[in-house]
Amino acid sequence: MATVIASDQITKYLIETHMHLWQSVVVIKNVLNLTYAKNKGMGFSVFQSNPKLVEYLVIPTIIVLVAFSILWKDKKDWFFELSMGLIIGGAFSNALNRLISGTVTDFIQLPYWPIFNVADSCVVAGAIGIGIYFLKREKKVGKD
Repeated sequence: MATVIASDQITKYLIETHMHLWQSVVVIKNVLNLTYAKNKGMGFSVFQSNPKLVEYLVIPTIIVLVAFSILWKDKKDWFFELSMGLIIGGAFSNALNRLISGTVTDFIQLPYWPIFNVADSCVVAGAIGIGIYFLKREKKVGKD
């Protein structure tokens, strides 16, 4: 979690201090741009038009995720812990920005996709990891 939070906060700081809002830098033509944007919504600009809803959803969700992570009976599984760490770290880092400034800095831009940040990437990777974990667990439980 700490690595996710640190990576996300450092990259956001670098973007905020070296670019102007809506400035875009081509990294790989037609594939990847760095575009400085502010987001009042959740990951990938979901609920952008209703920031109050975001406030009411984020903190309880983080609390539930932390409780689930602590109480899950297979919590010694490294893949489970890694996946939950990615999700919780990403959610916490974005929530921290929302609490401090009311917005989240986004900057990774791919074609046909909303602009996002490191925390968003970690939440998605962690969610995919949890999905894989439970699919593998179901197969294992089914064999037992």
